[in-house]
Amino acid sequence: MGRRIIIVGGGVIGLSIAEQLLRRGITPIVLDRGVFAKEASWAGAGFLDLRSVARVGGALFELCKKSYDLFPEWTAQLKKDSGVDPEYQNCGSYDVAFTEAEESSIRQMETNLKTFGLTGRWLTPEKALALEPQLSSQVRSIFSFEHTSQVNPPPLSRALLKVLQNAKADLREFEQVDDFLLKGKQFLGVRTNKGIIDADGVVIATGAWSAPLAEKLNVQLISKPYRGQVVMYRGQPKELKHILFHTSSTGITYLVPRMDGHVYAGSTLEDVGFDKSTTPEGLEKLKTGAVRLVPGLAQHLIEETWAGLRPGSIDGWPYLGPVTGLDGVWIATGHYTHGISLSAVTGQVMAQLVNGERPWVDLAPFAINRAPHPASGL
Repeated sequence: MGRRIIIVGGGVIGLSIAEQLLRRGITPIVLDRGVFAKEASWAGAGFLDLRSVARVGGALFELCKKSYDLFPEWTAQLKKDSGVDPEYQNCGSYDVAFTEAEESSIRQMETNLKTFGLTGRWLTPEKALALEPQLSSQVRSIFSFEHTSQVNPPPLSRALLKVLQNAKADLREFEQVDDFLLKGKQFLGVRTNKGIIDADGVVIATGAWSAPLAEKLNVQLISKPYRGQVVMYRGQPKELKHILFHTSSTGITYLVPRMDGHVYAGSTLEDVGFDKSTTPEGLEKLKTGAVRLVPGLAQHLIEETWAGLRPGSIDGWPYLGPVTGLDGVWIATGHYTHGISLSAVTGQVMAQLVNGERPWVDLAPFAINRAPHPASGL
């Protein structure tokens, strides 16, 4: 009989690890205290971005770049195996400047990107409006960057679940881990609200809820949730072609056009504990930012608003690796704003670790007990 590996957490990170274990001949047991992929995974924008991490550089940039490069093949395989399209598309992005100061900030980002051999091009307002007619005519300049892609997080999660279901993986919703069973430093299983599950190993991938779970193992994981509120507009397919970013003194606005015409407007970044409610102020800020970029959105129906909780870490870099002093326990969390972006590579490297392979990526910079990185990934 093969090894029994439990994955605690049925979000896109946990499901990606489960899917990669499956491809290595290990049929995982996936537990979630609620419904699969209904927390940060469901709420996420799904853009795959190297712009923001170019500022951070180092191992975090390398990890994000590896993941970015895995997505086309990974999502094509998922679509083939599941019949569900994760809606991967390399749509490119526009960074929009309305003022000289904003343009200067984008030029700094351009310099950072060039250090990694990544280049974009500047567009005049006339050229940008010809390519993206919905854009505001008030723009000063646009930085066009083709190395920005996207997936649609709910279909991505559904594709992963379908692959797992087809392989008869043990998928258990509404099953909460109450305790871990250890003999000395050896992991033996978990106690849940429904009973005891014996296993050879466990991966904790419960996002913003990972720290309280790690505490049951006497592991101090520095992590807290960050709320992101979202507005979803209903639009027409191809009405907007690129992901739009605008960074101002009041924060970041981004618009992500889905294949079906919906436009995702995000997102706030709030330290409010485990409060997933939306607020009038937060939603108003998003709507104002969205309409400034694309004035026509003021006439579009707002189909839905919601909020999700991103898992923070000591420095905005994820925690990926084994728990020191315990055999058969691994943690994959703290992805902060990069959860969907890093799902492809996280699934791979964690499955490699669990399977006794040497991971593609040196995971020392992502160790659970590391000192904080000076360049914050937040």
